[in-house]
Amino acid sequence: MRFLAFFALIAGLVCGPAALARAELTPDQVAIIAMAQSETSRELAEYYAKARGIPASQMLLLDGPVSQQITRYQWDETYRPAILAWLKQQDFFPRIRCLATTWDVPLQIAPINPAAPQITERVAFLREARVDFVRQSKTLIRMLYSASGQPGAASMAGMIADDASLEDLFKQFSAAMKPTQAWLQSARSPSERERAGQFVDRALATISGNQGLARLAAPRGKSAQLTPEQRSRLAYLVGRSEGYQRGMESLNLLRGTPARDAQAIELTQTMGGLFGAIRWIDQQLYLLEKNFTGASFDSELSLILWQDPPVLSWVSNPWHYKSEASAASRRTTLMVARLSAPAAPIVRRMIDNAMTAEKESLQGTVYLDARGLRQNPAKPTGDVFSQYDASLRDLAERLRRHTSLKVVLDNNQEVFQPDRCPKAALYCGWHSLGRYVDAFEWTPGAVGYHLSSLEASWLQLNDDNRVQTTRPWCPEMLADGAVATLGSCQEAYLAAFPPPDEFFSLLLTGKYTLAETYYRTCPFLSWTMLLIGDPLYNPYKNAPKLSETALPEGMKPATARPVAPAEPSVEPEETKATGGKSPQDLPPEASPPAEPDEPEAPGILLPGMDP
Repeated sequence: MRFLAFFALIAGLVCGPAALARAELTPDQVAIIAMAQSETSRELAEYYAKARGIPASQMLLLDGPVSQQITRYQWDETYRPAILAWLKQQDFFPRIRCLATTWDVPLQIAPINPAAPQITERVAFLREARVDFVRQSKTLIRMLYSASGQPGAASMAGMIADDASLEDLFKQFSAAMKPTQAWLQSARSPSERERAGQFVDRALATISGNQGLARLAAPRGKSAQLTPEQRSRLAYLVGRSEGYQRGMESLNLLRGTPARDAQAIELTQTMGGLFGAIRWIDQQLYLLEKNFTGASFDSELSLILWQDPPVLSWVSNPWHYKSEASAASRRTTLMVARLSAPAAPIVRRMIDNAMTAEKESLQGTVYLDARGLRQNPAKPTGDVFSQYDASLRDLAERLRRHTSLKVVLDNNQEVFQPDRCPKAALYCGWHSLGRYVDAFEWTPGAVGYHLSSLEASWLQLNDDNRVQTTRPWCPEMLADGAVATLGSCQEAYLAAFPPPDEFFSLLLTGKYTLAETYYRTCPFLSWTMLLIGDPLYNPYKNAPKLSETALPEGMKPATARPVAPAEPSVEPEETKATGGKSPQDLPPEASPPAEPDEPEAPGILLPGMDP
């Protein structure tokens, strides 16, 4: 476990609580990455470095062909080693917190070929392990029937298929437990009751592991009292479970291999028994089937200091404000933002306008385009679409109560229509997949994003992968006048986006730069999302609009920063946009429709599902 040793070493060098109490990102903490073979890339990198006062020594000219898409093999064997070696050779390496990628730096890393050995070998190993656990479960079910005096039913248990679903196995186990519990209750002598009770406890522990033992040891009912010995036993089991959980968190930071999977399965079986192991295997097989191995170049770059980061799917962002990650994982996770747009002059304008708006404080209207979605009663904790829609309305209410900003909220299905949004400073809304609607007159320094996947599938007009018939929001917004946005280069799932109420509320405090705001509110890394704009941009630095005491719950710091005197209040207005594209007209693989069907995977946390 080389990675764990490295992790422990870093942990000893970084203090825990102090790691979050850091000053605002500064130019000397930023390194710039440009492409050596692209004159435009070099010029823009130099332009940005001069504008922000970033030392020229903190610029890497990366060798490689100019292409907006690379393979995972190119990333692993060429780009990642070159960037990592350059960083570690520099005297400024210890203070770097952020990387800025520029024009012509690759945009995305393509998914791995599903026939590649690194996928097929894992699938074969996991399927074999799953069959073994199913057979063990069948054996246990037969033993339960036999112990309760029903050998005929025991023979029926042998008919369970080796590929039986976890749901079917649970039903079979529950059915076998009924006569077993009846046997326990009918036992007459103390010795027989003890023997039956021990057998049932062992069965439950085998099927549900340490978690099942903890449930057995817990008091039965509010009035039940535990003996000192029972309390000690329960505390031991709870502590053991926490230790196993930390072990799994460490394994989840490693690249998936059969060897890693074997360790994870062992831990999972100890924690959750046979059913827990099967559930974990099902999750991994689901992810492998979906082949979630693609990523944005920038999101993968965030993990450049991780020794052997995972490839399959996403990882939780250690810098997220809800994260309980160690100081070590935060210190080894870099912020990344991209300076790119359809044309090079637009990038220069983005840099200039950001710096001007920062000095003068960003002015203009906040436009929020919700859809009027309400909580789905059938999915009280998993209706992520209504949650994000509610986040837009929550943001509007927060700004109206605590700021003097002009806020325009559209709560209808249709998107803002052309020329309906003058003097736009901040924007967030949905849902017009790949169809930018020119509704905005962007003020210099404007920031916004559209809640839809694939809106950063291309950024530069020279991208060979650009689809001429689409108008994604990210490049179109930048070309139209905005200076910063965010989006996904591939399918992302909605829950990968920063919730609007969190992102914009934090930005409006003036305490955090654009990069810090994004990384404190973006849930996942090693995924398809990316931030586009000057990472040092702080539009409200000199005139905060929202007090930190008015941030959403969980985001409020211990001490708040003073807010500049409020401007004269402007009465907010509602708008009722008409027209727009119906969600039913969107492609089936598009970002969230009005009433989506989520992919089914037992117990798995996916972007697009409630975190």
